[in-house]
Amino acid sequence: MLRHADTSTMNDHDLALLADLLPDAVVVVDEQATVCWANQTAERLMGVPTTEWIGRSGLDLLHPDDVELALLSMSSVQDKEVGTPIELRILTAAGWTLVELVGAPLGNGLVLMTMRDLTQRRRWEIAGNDVARFRSLVHNAASITMLLKADGLVESVSGAITRQLGLDQEWVCGHPLSRITDPEDHAALQIALHNAVDSTATDPTVVEVLLLHADGSRIPFELTFVSLLDDPTVEGYVVTGHDISRLRAAREALEQLATYDSLTGLFNRRVFDAVVEREWTLTQGDGIDSYVLVADLDGFKQLNDEHGHAAGDEALREFGLILRNLSRETDLVARLGGDEFGVLQVRSGGEYAALGFEARLREELARRTWPGGITLRVTIGHQSLRRSSSPSDAVERADLSMLNAKKSR
Repeated sequence: MLRHADTSTMNDHDLALLADLLPDAVVVVDEQATVCWANQTAERLMGVPTTEWIGRSGLDLLHPDDVELALLSMSSVQDKEVGTPIELRILTAAGWTLVELVGAPLGNGLVLMTMRDLTQRRRWEIAGNDVARFRSLVHNAASITMLLKADGLVESVSGAITRQLGLDQEWVCGHPLSRITDPEDHAALQIALHNAVDSTATDPTVVEVLLLHADGSRIPFELTFVSLLDDPTVEGYVVTGHDISRLRAAREALEQLATYDSLTGLFNRRVFDAVVEREWTLTQGDGIDSYVLVADLDGFKQLNDEHGHAAGDEALREFGLILRNLSRETDLVARLGGDEFGVLQVRSGGEYAALGFEARLREELARRTWPGGITLRVTIGHQSLRRSSSPSDAVERADLSMLNAKKSR
């Protein structure tokens, strides 16, 4: 029959021996979190003699991401008989170790803490499928979830990989993530993996790549990397992937609206002005001239008024197509607004090229027939970039040249 020990007869030496027999590590810290005392179980857990860490701040032994949690726990434990258990990582001779920590106030600002190694228990839980509900949630989630080892190989992947990419989970596991990534995105993927080493859940590494579908197509995904290299139960990276096909399509549509004229498909005024500014700067540097041409359709208002906006829109589309066909690949054609168009002849060879373009454009318009027999003619003004004081000055002079030509005719 076991008898209860009479602790009133035990001295400090006996109590210390008893503490050393406990299966959990026991540590005492003061108000500044300095380690004042520890039992032998704590020494075995740390893997180094207590003389090397007693007298140091216990915060120095914690993972940087867990320090805030430990401080909050220390500040709240003074008002409790026993503190709330928390899980955090401590630095031992074997590396980062996950422990469960429970604190209790001893008085005079001292706190007694017990620590239990959770690493092995977590591995048993995972192996024994004790987290089946969580695993089911991950497996059936819309986003792809992957666990990458420290060397970048896929250790596990959720069932979304099959639903979204038509790939077998086993075919993906054991291989680098680059196996299912478009070759042109391999460099971006490597950079993301490199940056993920220092990432956290609050500041993850994000990259957009094309993932390869089983049918050979490529689907845009946003991959988010969070490093859990310091978590002894993971020791790798958690990667989540979201299909951003719709997002990218919407983004491209917005870019299209911001860049192109919706009626003619030509560049808009904003792009035209930006390219003129760039070419003006280059022209001032190397002296090789470019020309700005501004073209206006005469007779367009009559066509629009007498035959409707549909006929007017078709005429504008037709005129834009003519301008494109007569221009070189290096030139820029844009609709500036209404029936006014702009052409930037990049490194054109001077005024002679501008005049030749104008003559060809007139000839081409003369060959076309328009509704009601209405005649559409074009008036063009042009201006040298090299002889302009600024990009806007070049466009204004070309526009003025066009107005003067219209008046003189």
